[in-house]
Amino acid sequence: MSEPIESTEEQKNTDIHFFGRRKLMSSYTKSEINEKTLTEILPQVLAEHERNANEIDYLYNYYKGKQPILDKTKVVRPEINNITLENHAFEIVEFKKSYVYGEPIQYVQKGEKEGEKINPEISLLNKFMESEDKSSLDKELAEWQYICGTAYRWVETDKKEDEDEAPFEMSVPDPKRTFVVYNSGIKEYPLFAGYISYFTKNIMTDEHIPLVVNYRVVTIYTDDYKYVFSEEEKHNEFKILPQPISINGNEEQVLKYKLEIPGQRIIEYPLNNSRLGLIELVMSDLEAINKIKSADLDGIDQFIQSLLVFVNQEIDLATFKKLVANGAIQVSSSDPNKPADVKLLTNQLTHTETKVVSDDRYESLLSIVGIPRLNHKASGGDTGQARLLGEGWTMADERAKQDELSFKKSERKMLKLVINICKFKTKGKEDRIETLKLSDIDIKFTRNKSDNLLVKTQGLMNMQTAQVPPEVAFVTCGLFSDPNDVYQKGKEYYGEDFWKQNNSQDKNTLVDEGITDRTNTSTHSETNGEGVEKGNENGRGISKNTV
Repeated sequence: MSEPIESTEEQKNTDIHFFGRRKLMSSYTKSEINEKTLTEILPQVLAEHERNANEIDYLYNYYKGKQPILDKTKVVRPEINNITLENHAFEIVEFKKSYVYGEPIQYVQKGEKEGEKINPEISLLNKFMESEDKSSLDKELAEWQYICGTAYRWVETDKKEDEDEAPFEMSVPDPKRTFVVYNSGIKEYPLFAGYISYFTKNIMTDEHIPLVVNYRVVTIYTDDYKYVFSEEEKHNEFKILPQPISINGNEEQVLKYKLEIPGQRIIEYPLNNSRLGLIELVMSDLEAINKIKSADLDGIDQFIQSLLVFVNQEIDLATFKKLVANGAIQVSSSDPNKPADVKLLTNQLTHTETKVVSDDRYESLLSIVGIPRLNHKASGGDTGQARLLGEGWTMADERAKQDELSFKKSERKMLKLVINICKFKTKGKEDRIETLKLSDIDIKFTRNKSDNLLVKTQGLMNMQTAQVPPEVAFVTCGLFSDPNDVYQKGKEYYGEDFWKQNNSQDKNTLVDEGITDRTNTSTHSETNGEGVEKGNENGRGISKNTV
């Protein structure tokens, strides 16, 4: 009985599955967090974070193009082994990043209260954010969100040597090195956040052998204090490090650094509750497309380099190579009943069939991540809105709104800290923030609303004719990213005449067309109450009955 053929090639297991990042939880309360409890729980927290960090590292490399197809092997005819990598993971992240965060996020005055004055301090806040290049940081943050499902923002007061226009500084730390731990109670409020730095040092062992040791230093932020822990002596055993602090011009060492302004310095921006990135949602489809494309090229090469089958013919390798080099094959039959022949062994892979499968996988992944599909077919009688709906742009806009909501939840936590910093650091300055409150600020995303413009403007005009309230009409038409702001500006510009039918304008239009109250025509004639045209009651003119 024949034995099964075993491959000498090592087949790597690429069945890796992800289900979002883990939320780090602890049963401690804020009042219980100190240097002693932090020393106890840090090893457990970092072990759990390490699992998240390994997954983030894999997903980030996947986004950059380090994907399983690069390790593809072939058992049969291994010399034909095409590797084609279509990096749709990069395409997904870049589209989402540009579509949702393409324009800078703006802070505007909420227009919900009637007669509310615009607070000029909002403009100053936007100016501070621009000086810190926040729009670029938002795109960097969005990139991490869509790759690994979560991202972080660090905010701190400016040091004296780093003071600039804005009294604060911010950055987007690497999520592989950053974490936030939450309380496990019903509110799940943040307890503390941390950032991991990696160091190496040279030591000498007891046997006088030089050794390079890697160790971690973890910076911890609570609402009120900053701690620094190190594991220099033994892995996963942390001790607190002293920090320099200036007191009355003298530098002293303290174990916990009192924050000048209370508040969490690292804010997490999860894309969703499960902290699922987009790449892991469609990873099987991405790998299937790469396999299909690579196999398609293998099929073409194998068809071109088809095997020769000698029927009833024996030939040695040297003679074969000589004949092929001269472009001929020698065939001779010693037995007429067994004619010799040479044939090509071909079994071509149909490109049309593989394209159907790959297109189906591609359409599937676009629907899952909420990206509009590319329509290469000419559209016939579809309206603009029907094409937007059918090609997925309406779905993409709705998905973007969900991403905005997740972003705004974390952004308000960041704004709360920034406003407190600005109120403290700008006190007594010409450009200062004194009265601004978090409830005054509305976070606005700007996207292009000019698609299907004619239909939208016609709909707005029809709603005006139907006497639909302007607050409702401006939201319904879909023309404006901030309908309330447009409504308020319209009221300021037009005053009491805003959104009212302008009868005087209609009257002027008739005059321009040569039609006045005294024009004697069959369609435009003004009559008195008895059906006689005004000015001709004495009978000298032409009288007519009203219809």
